[in-house]
Amino acid sequence: MHANLLADPGAHDHFVHLYEEPLILARAVSDYIGTGLRRGEAAIVIATAEHRSEFLRRIDGAQRAIEEGRFKVLDATQTLAGFMASGMPQWKPFHQAIGGLIAEMRLHYPAVRAYGEMVDVLWQRGERDAALRLEQYWNELAQLQTFSLFCAYRMDPLDKEAYGGPLEALCKAHTHMSPSHDAAGFDRAVESATRKVLDEPLAEILLSLAERHRPGTQMPAGQATLFWLHHNMPRTADKVLNEMKTEMRRAAASLGA
Repeated sequence: MHANLLADPGAHDHFVHLYEEPLILARAVSDYIGTGLRRGEAAIVIATAEHRSEFLRRIDGAQRAIEEGRFKVLDATQTLAGFMASGMPQWKPFHQAIGGLIAEMRLHYPAVRAYGEMVDVLWQRGERDAALRLEQYWNELAQLQTFSLFCAYRMDPLDKEAYGGPLEALCKAHTHMSPSHDAAGFDRAVESATRKVLDEPLAEILLSLAERHRPGTQMPAGQATLFWLHHNMPRTADKVLNEMKTEMRRAAASLGA
């Protein structure tokens, strides 16, 4: 996740971070929420019990901000249950609960930063249509109120099964996508793998094409390249993903040696 985005999100930014290691997620969330609290902003965290405890441990001044009423910490599963019906989120109770909380905080504080993983709770249950509906509701709420939103999904951006649907759907629902805590390293890994899979001249052409046809959602160049390859050269995309996984395993083995 880009440090500038965590420190200075736009008033209507809605960004998603893909993660596999919870501690890396905790660092990003604590940076995002902690920076806002230090600036006198309000914050909302809607997370699972496991994540909440780690976030609160890392965020300086969290308990004081909670006592002051400018930091609200909610349970993701319980909050989600309050506006679900027939397996899908419902707009009116969502708007009343979440929209009402944000509106109240905006009356007293210059900005509101929200972090939510209710969508990931649904996604991990296999309820992907419900998760995407909830993302849509968050976007509709952002048209009515001013706040930034950080979402997180536990997902492997190198899983070829995620392409061709799931990742693209998540991409379209957000203003920014981060497939790794190290965006520059991710970009280098995609470029290196592409050059190993393809002849150098062809790799250069395809990397250039991918850069010129990036999605509307802001993301690292490497992730945009993977999307482009999947849509235009799916077999090559699979080979690039496999090469990246092989290189990551080699790197991990060398560190453990």
